[in-house]
Amino acid sequence: MKNNSKVSIIIPVYNGAKYVEYAIESALAQTYKNIEIIVVNDGSQDNTEEILKKYDGKIKYFKKENGGVSTALNLAIENMTGDYFSWLSHDDLYYPNKIEEELKYVEDKTIVMSDYNLIDEDGKLITEVSLEHNLIEKHYEFALFKGYINGITLLIPKKAFDECGNFDEKLRCTQDYDMWLRMLLKGYKFKHIPKILAATRTHKNQVTNTSPKMITEGNALWIDMMEKLPKKIKEQINNTEYNFYRDVSLIMKYSPYQEAYNYCLNKMKEISKEDIDLEKYKVSVIMPFYDETKEVLLRAINSVKNQVHKNIELILINDNPNFYNKTDIKEITKGKNIKSLENEKNLGVSASRNKGIEVATGDYIAFLDADDEFLPNKIDVQLKELILTKENFSHTSYVKISSNKETISSGNFNGMFKKTNIYSCEIATPTVMLKREFLIKNKLKFNEQIHIGEDTCLWLEILLLTPIVGIEKPLTNVHTNETSSAYDNKKQIIGLKNILTFVLNNRELNRYDNEIAKLASYYVNLIMQTSNNEISYEYNKVINSLSWKITKPFRLIHKTFISLKEDGITKTFKKIGRFIC
Repeated sequence: MKNNSKVSIIIPVYNGAKYVEYAIESALAQTYKNIEIIVVNDGSQDNTEEILKKYDGKIKYFKKENGGVSTALNLAIENMTGDYFSWLSHDDLYYPNKIEEELKYVEDKTIVMSDYNLIDEDGKLITEVSLEHNLIEKHYEFALFKGYINGITLLIPKKAFDECGNFDEKLRCTQDYDMWLRMLLKGYKFKHIPKILAATRTHKNQVTNTSPKMITEGNALWIDMMEKLPKKIKEQINNTEYNFYRDVSLIMKYSPYQEAYNYCLNKMKEISKEDIDLEKYKVSVIMPFYDETKEVLLRAINSVKNQVHKNIELILINDNPNFYNKTDIKEITKGKNIKSLENEKNLGVSASRNKGIEVATGDYIAFLDADDEFLPNKIDVQLKELILTKENFSHTSYVKISSNKETISSGNFNGMFKKTNIYSCEIATPTVMLKREFLIKNKLKFNEQIHIGEDTCLWLEILLLTPIVGIEKPLTNVHTNETSSAYDNKKQIIGLKNILTFVLNNRELNRYDNEIAKLASYYVNLIMQTSNNEISYEYNKVINSLSWKITKPFRLIHKTFISLKEDGITKTFKKIGRFIC
C-alpha cells in the first residue's frame, strides 16, 4: 500500500436529504485516514444543504446550479488535491475498509474495483454482487463489456482524468461508462478485488428510473463502445470477433437497449455469412441402447440419418445383447456410416458412452439417447456455432414430450461454471456437442460407477475447464414417461446422491457451502417425501388387511399381560380405560 497517497472521496448530491448523511458518515468512517471528502450540491431543492452544514470542517463543500451528475463530478475533480479519485453516490455507502483495501492493489495505469452489496431503501441487504474474478483477471476488458463496473467501487488515479479528460456533461445517464471506455482505450486496465467493499442502494428516485434519456443514451453508448473497440482487442478478449458480439448480445437481450441488441445480431450475421465449409467437419453421434423397441430405436436412428449435415458417423452400442434378436439388430444397424458395438453384458450408459468415445473418429461428438430424436438441423446449427465461436462445448434448448409438449429453454445458459450449476445444471445430454480433441486431451469421460446423474457430474467437470455455448433454439425432442428419472423419485434420489458425492469430493466445487446445502436440501426433502409416502402406503396396507383384523383381539390380550407384568394392575387398568375412551 502507498501510505503517502491521498484519496479524494467525491460525493455529488441532488435532492439527497434522505440518504446523504449515511454516505458522508461511511466516508468519515474509513480506516484509511489520508482522505478528503468533497461534497458537491448540484442545485438541490430539498433540505440537503441544511444537513451538510453539520459537517462543516469535516468536508469540502461546493454548491452549484443543477447541471447533472457529470457537472458535479467535474467540479470536484477540478478542486480535488488527492492522488486518487473515489466516487460515492449520495444514496450509497462505503464499508470502513474500502479505501484501505483498494490502495493495496494500485499499480501504474490501473483502476481498482471490487464487489458490492445491493441494498433497498431502508438499507437492508437484497443480494451480494460477486463478479467473475477469474474472467476479469484473464481479460480485464470483460469488466466493461459485461457491464460489471459499479462506479462507487472504483479507485482511479487522478492522472487518468488528466489524460482522458473529464466526464461528458452532455450525458445524464451514461457518463460513467463513457469515461471508463475512454480510460480503457488510453491503456488503463481494471483490477478486481473479490471482496465486498461498498453498497449500492436501489430506490424509485434514481436517475436510471426517472430519466427519459436512459434508453437513448444507453443504446448510443453500447454501440459506440462496440465500434470504438479495435477488432484485435475483441478477438483477444473473446477468442473471435463473432464471440465478442455474441457475448454482448446476451447482455443486451434482456436489457432495455434493444437497438444495441439488434446491432450485435446484425454483426453476427455479417460474420457468419463468411464461407465456412461445415461438411469438412465430421460429427460422431454416440447412442447406447438397452431395452427400447425396434420402432423407437429406428425413430432415433432416422433422426440422425435425416440431418442436414451429412458428414456424420453414428455409433450404436447394444448394452443388452440378450434382449434383441439378430434380425432386429441387423435391421437397426444397417446403413453406411454406422458403427455397431455390442457389450458382452450390461455395462450401463456411462461405460457404453465411453466405449463410443474411444472408437469415434469425428472432430466433434454428440450424444443421443435411444428414445429421443434430433430435429433435422440440429447438428448443422450447433456445429456452425462451435466453429464460429471456436469453443469446445455446446448445448441447446429442447422439447420435452410426455403427455404434452413443453419447450425447455435450457440453451440460455452460456459461459463458464457458475456456482448455481451445483444445484441447477439443466444441460440435457441429447443436446450436447463436444470437441473430441478436448475430451481426449483432458482425459474426460463418464463415471462408469454411476448410472444416474453421471452426465451432470461430467458437465460440471467440463464447465470448470471451458465455457459452454448455449443455443436457445429447441433442436432435440426428449421423450419422457413414468419410468424416466424426472418422474421417478427413487431414481432422482440416486442421481442427487451421486451428484452430491461428486461435488463434495471435488476440490474446486466443495468450497461452495451454500450451494451444496441447497443441493443437499433437495436430496433430504425428496427422501422424506418418498419415505413418508412409502411408510403411509405400507401402514394402510397392513392395518386394512384381513389377517390384521382377525389377530387384533389376541394382540390386545398379549399387550395386557405384558403391561400387568411391567407396570402393575393400576397402570394397566388406566391404559385400558384410555383405550376404551
